[in-house]
Amino acid sequence: MSNKAPLIITDTSRPFWEAIARRELLLQYDAGADRYQFYPRPISLHTTEQLQWRKASGYGVLIAATRTHFAAAGFADRIPYWEGLIKLDEGPRIFAPLGGAGEDGWQLGMRMRIAWPEKNGEDHPFWFEAAPGPA
Repeated sequence: MSNKAPLIITDTSRPFWEAIARRELLLQYDAGADRYQFYPRPISLHTTEQLQWRKASGYGVLIAATRTHFAAAGFADRIPYWEGLIKLDEGPRIFAPLGGAGEDGWQLGMRMRIAWPEKNGEDHPFWFEAAPGPA
């Protein structure tokens, strides 16, 4: 039996998860408002325009971080682990696991980028890590 948390994929979120499997980050975009949104929704938060899926840069800034000591389903073997809230360059915020910096390596305001597991069997299909260069 797998300890991995199952993804719940809906018709609305399917394009997002299919892109993640291809190692791409897609966000919904409202052309009428010239704004992106995350998490995937069936309608725009801003107008009555039809939403488009657009490739995102995968870069942003860490605005909050927490060290998790009580695991959600599928993460028990990682305790403790880091999670963060990243404000993407496109505007929306995304909550995701943090990887790469290790203990005490996270600083609010640091530049972040999406990263992908190097092997199958990882417990999350993506995370964010410190990006090289200035914030």
